[in-house]
Amino acid sequence: MRQNNAFPCADILRNAELPLLERARRLQRMEQAVLRLLPEDLAAHCSVMNLKNETLILGVASPAWAARLRFAVPEFTRQLQCQLSLAITGIDIRVLPESLDIQPVSRRPESLSMDNATLLAQTAESVDHPELREALYRLAAKAHES
Repeated sequence: MRQNNAFPCADILRNAELPLLERARRLQRMEQAVLRLLPEDLAAHCSVMNLKNETLILGVASPAWAARLRFAVPEFTRQLQCQLSLAITGIDIRVLPESLDIQPVSRRPESLSMDNATLLAQTAESVDHPELREALYRLAAKAHES
């Protein structure tokens, strides 16, 4: 027999160790402080994703920036510990996938040949349903010379 282990979201959030909004604010303040310690060009391509088990998780825009940040990690860790008094034991660097800007494919509208328009008009003449007949005539009127 299946047990019902569902809990309302409000109960889960209420029982959380830190409320979600407060945690987001802490991470935002931490990001501002952390990015001030990095060189300006590197900070522009880096963001604080999380702080978990004394490991700072940073996201970067590309593998090139990740490699550059890895070279700076030992000095950067010392700065975090000295200047911000953060008990950081490691830094995890993750490359964030670029958001894809998907553009819809623009297709040229299909054109109706004169032959097909003639067939539609002939079909409309033999249809008893008035609305369908009218729709077929409207379609036939959209024909273009090809």
